[in-house]
Amino acid sequence: MHRLSLLRTESTPGPRSGRDLPEILAGVRAGLDGVEDLLRESARAPGAPVLEAALAAILTSPAKRLRPAVALLVCDLLDAQADEAITLAAATEVLHAATLVHDDIVDGASERRGQPAIHVAWSEKVAVLAGDFLFATSADLVARLDRPRIVRLFADTIHRMSRSEFDAPDPDAEPDTAIEQYLTKIGNKTASLIALASDAGADLAGASAAQRQALHEYGWNLGTAFQIADDVLDVSGEPELTGKPVGGDLDQGLLTLPVILYLKNSSDGDGIVRRLLAGEASRDELPEALRLVRASGAAADALRVAGDYAARSRAALDALPSGPARNALDELVTYAVERSR
Repeated sequence: MHRLSLLRTESTPGPRSGRDLPEILAGVRAGLDGVEDLLRESARAPGAPVLEAALAAILTSPAKRLRPAVALLVCDLLDAQADEAITLAAATEVLHAATLVHDDIVDGASERRGQPAIHVAWSEKVAVLAGDFLFATSADLVARLDRPRIVRLFADTIHRMSRSEFDAPDPDAEPDTAIEQYLTKIGNKTASLIALASDAGADLAGASAAQRQALHEYGWNLGTAFQIADDVLDVSGEPELTGKPVGGDLDQGLLTLPVILYLKNSSDGDGIVRRLLAGEASRDELPEALRLVRASGAAADALRVAGDYAARSRAALDALPSGPARNALDELVTYAVERSR
């Protein structure tokens, strides 16, 4: 066995903003290629052509691979074994994919990454079963590591993510209460999975207690910043870049931070945003609602909140060894927020 030497060590520059994700992750490309091999293996279902086609659509379509990248970088930072790190990274991505399939059904989303969602392309039955298959596949990959604590981390994260679907910010609550509810939801739904990648990577590498805590804070705050930025993109992004229709959350009645801040600081015109959240407005009114939210400055305010979480995530890295892997983790924080600017 050998360490995960996936990053260059000679004269690697420090973190700099403005680089896109492939550039940031160039140093772990070999590890990510190994993850892709495992994902292709996980998409095989001999004798079940419909399931295999659905799995291939889920696991082999272009994606950011943010969660496996975090796991690989943490493992590199702390000298974990390469083969185990790749298996762990693939497990986090398979788990992520499973949750997306089920989320699209729950949210009634028609697209994912610019392609029809699985329940649209096939059927809701196929999507549910494919999602279940992926949860089992993720468990199988984790079991190969023979690390009971990592199994527990995955189980706890799945509990958090599942529970989050029963929690939602209340449009009728006081704004500060709605913000607290929103942060709780995205913490359990999004931040927990990115924290899992860093937590499990730390465990696999035999990190100290102080390093484990620092990496948990890094992952949780990165995930929170990432989700807030994603919600900003939902009101102000470009569909060809985001891979999903702009305004999809508002159209589905989902209350996100930009919308909460808009409602907090404006009179809401004739109530169009509230009516959309309540399912009482026509979809034809969505463009005007988005215009109102954008014009209010709420998206910029939400990005400032994301920046606060990004700063916390970056600060946690101070407790970790310096070097190329830490630089890349730092740049991921910048990427998480700046992709929305």
